[in-house]
Amino acid sequence: MSSFYVLCVFSLIIIIGTHVVQAQDSPADYLRGHNAARLAITKVKIPNLVWDNKVAAFANNYANQRKDCQLVHSGSDRYGENIAMSGGEMFGTDAVTMWVGEKPYYDYNSNSCAAGQMCGHYTQVVWKNTVRIGCAKVKCENGGTFITCNYDPPGNYIGERPY
Repeated sequence: MSSFYVLCVFSLIIIIGTHVVQAQDSPADYLRGHNAARLAITKVKIPNLVWDNKVAAFANNYANQRKDCQLVHSGSDRYGENIAMSGGEMFGTDAVTMWVGEKPYYDYNSNSCAAGQMCGHYTQVVWKNTVRIGCAKVKCENGGTFITCNYDPPGNYIGERPY
């Protein structure tokens, strides 16, 4: 009976260990960060995003083209896109936190970013008409990380407000 107990404990550790390694990069992790930012908008009700495997396949395909870790957009107008890269390990939750961190630089009244600041990643995260996302992460050849999230339908149209 004691060997059964040891086996159960050992199996539990493996399951927990596997979960910890995958945490911060799962679809639920990407959605949690995006939807928390959308929920924080008090002017209007913005619907939660849902994970879309078709959009995720697009993101994955493009991420695999960026194993050089160059911070270059795909150039596709089919989906909105946020990208991030790091010289080392980066998690999906880190990328979403970075994009949402641009919130203080967005001025709703003027519908623009503060002088010299970026806020377009944030506005894409909270774009009210976007309903589906898919994200992907790759380890770069130089040891860095490249992450992309794509948004359907896209947002950030000049002259339009995100919400």
